[in-house]
Amino acid sequence: MRPLTRLPLGALSSAVSAVICAVPTLVLPADSPNAPKVALLAVAAVVFVVGTVLVRREDRPTRGAATDGDDTPES
Repeated sequence: MRPLTRLPLGALSSAVSAVICAVPTLVLPADSPNAPKVALLAVAAVVFVVGTVLVRREDRPTRGAATDGDDTPES
């Protein structure tokens, strides 16, 4: 397993999106208008998508790097 050399930005942005999703329930009153709630959920969805893309990119090997199971010599 490789050591972590960068912050886990994908995991952090996913956690931030969960907090943003919880804000309408925890902060806004129940009889408040729906527009701010929908706007916060839309922002949370975008942040979650960015987090998902970052998580998918974290394990991708760099271009041209040999993988661990590659036994062919480089020439």
